[in-house]
Amino acid sequence: MGTAIAPLGGVAVRNTRNLLTEASKFCMLIYAPAKRGKTTFAATMDGFTKAHGGKPTLIIAMEPAEGGGTMSIQEYGVDYVTPTNIEEFNKIVAALAGDTRYGGVVVDSATEYVTRFLKPYALKFPYTKGTPSLTRNAGVPEQGDYQTMGEQARIDFNKLINLTTHPDLNIRKHLLVTALEKEKLTRDGKELVAIQPDLPGAMSSVATAMFQTVGCIELRTIVEPDPRKPGSTQRVTKRTLVTDATEANKRIVGDRTRLIPDGAPLDFLKIYEQYWEPYFEKQRTLVNGKTITP
Repeated sequence: MGTAIAPLGGVAVRNTRNLLTEASKFCMLIYAPAKRGKTTFAATMDGFTKAHGGKPTLIIAMEPAEGGGTMSIQEYGVDYVTPTNIEEFNKIVAALAGDTRYGGVVVDSATEYVTRFLKPYALKFPYTKGTPSLTRNAGVPEQGDYQTMGEQARIDFNKLINLTTHPDLNIRKHLLVTALEKEKLTRDGKELVAIQPDLPGAMSSVATAMFQTVGCIELRTIVEPDPRKPGSTQRVTKRTLVTDATEANKRIVGDRTRLIPDGAPLDFLKIYEQYWEPYFEKQRTLVNGKTITP
């Protein structure tokens, strides 16, 4: 929300130069294969929102296992809820729209949300193209079902993203949504077109346009000093946050804020303090002898 200029037709006019302010929130989608560290990265949001805002983060945990998939982050001590159906999920999101207790929200993961909640929801609708196939009767969605799932996912994502821009700053929250990844191939299955979030139908590509930051987690081998042998180096494989993909790897990623560079730490507190805070410091520049804070 930038600095207001003169209104036009009763609507405030703003300038993109002042768009990102200290009231701005993370609005991020991260996708990666299983066991790549998405939930651990998500858990770091809790430490960040407590340090900068004094509020904890809530994880909406989707997996059917005990703890909803949070077992790997026990030591972080993050609050979580585990909805058991789409109605409970919607009630949680609706409650967050008026909540002042939490400063951040994580949905972990959107792929499980689709599998556990959206598929049963879509399959409840009557089949409109004659007699349903045996596979649909067995619970396998067909083309029309994917359209239903995609539209409901878009509606729910919009509700979550609205939390990051809520007009009441005491309610506004940081947001992270995680997902597994899937490969999109040409019709003949011979060529890789893109690597994108594992979401239903066209939603896999639509979702990447809805979030301000879309990234993935890759395993990269780097060379660093070997602490056991002074003067020597070693090759180490580390999890890396990717926000700028080359054409070769076909990943759909990007960061509109331009404040989360490729290779940034997988830690929200470090990202904020290393990249966002210096930007806000630069915003506080002297103009005509006065300090201007957009």
